[in-house]
Amino acid sequence: MRAGRMWWLAGFASVAFAAAACSAEAKDGGGAIVTYVTPAGTSTANAPASAGASATPSEPPELLLSTIEVYQSGAILASVTGTIASGSVTFLGRPFPLTKGTQSMYAFVPTDTEDPAGPQALRVDFTLPNGTKGSLSETVTVLKTKWTVDSLTFTDSQTETLLDPSVVANEFATLKAVYGKITLRKLWTGAWQLPLDGPVTARYGEQRSINGSVPSGHHGGTDIGVPDGTPVMATNSGIVVLARQLQVRGNMVIIDHGGGLFSGYAHLSSFSVAEGQSVVAGEVIAMSGNTGLSTGAHLHWEMSAAGILLDALRFTDGTNGF
Repeated sequence: MRAGRMWWLAGFASVAFAAAACSAEAKDGGGAIVTYVTPAGTSTANAPASAGASATPSEPPELLLSTIEVYQSGAILASVTGTIASGSVTFLGRPFPLTKGTQSMYAFVPTDTEDPAGPQALRVDFTLPNGTKGSLSETVTVLKTKWTVDSLTFTDSQTETLLDPSVVANEFATLKAVYGKITLRKLWTGAWQLPLDGPVTARYGEQRSINGSVPSGHHGGTDIGVPDGTPVMATNSGIVVLARQLQVRGNMVIIDHGGGLFSGYAHLSSFSVAEGQSVVAGEVIAMSGNTGLSTGAHLHWEMSAAGILLDALRFTDGTNGF
């Protein structure tokens, strides 16, 4: 078994917990379709709006997408500019409320490991300050990700611990509660950065064959092999919502970046921050370690949007378009 690896088989990555999204300033998706209806509450609520000033905002909403081609377990930064009071994005049947950003309303729209590949409709429903309802739509292509497979060998006692549902049940509930919350304000700023430098020892989504079994599940994060005690930095600004010991992930820090987007850092040896503390990008939040179910010193780094675990490296390598 290679050092610097997370022990447990994370089918957790494929589970959408529930929540919402987050972001601002995206690249133009181009060709978005805009539709208006009359203000809700009138007898013709579903009829097309007239050309009068009451139906047309001074700053018409515009849909901007960071990309119109997104990989499975990637994310789209959807921004709506113009004057709107509220709104939500729906993609692959999942709704994500818009969060107020610096220059727009936005949402980080995630794709899961098993979402269908191919063209998919993305729709934004919004309400203007005068009560007028409207929508914008765009076609986004989901690109299939080829998941790697790793073979791991465990002793009988390790396997019993790994596959015992009671071992992960409490941790699953804790993470579901944290990742399922939505802070409807922007807490992040600027570009996303790596939490530390080091070799990637396991990619997000990697499937595991345990003791020769059929590969299954998806690794819920990115493992970076570093010596015990290496400083771990916040990937972006936000508020620390969890800094405690868990059974599987060991010592873990989770940062809320607003709008349902979180970053998580696991198997830490010590904490440099406390729950409720605000942090900025690049600030040291902990030291790497080998706590929890781990085979050696490393950092397990994960991102979650709307309760769906995502490939964290796609936040830094440009493939999400931001």
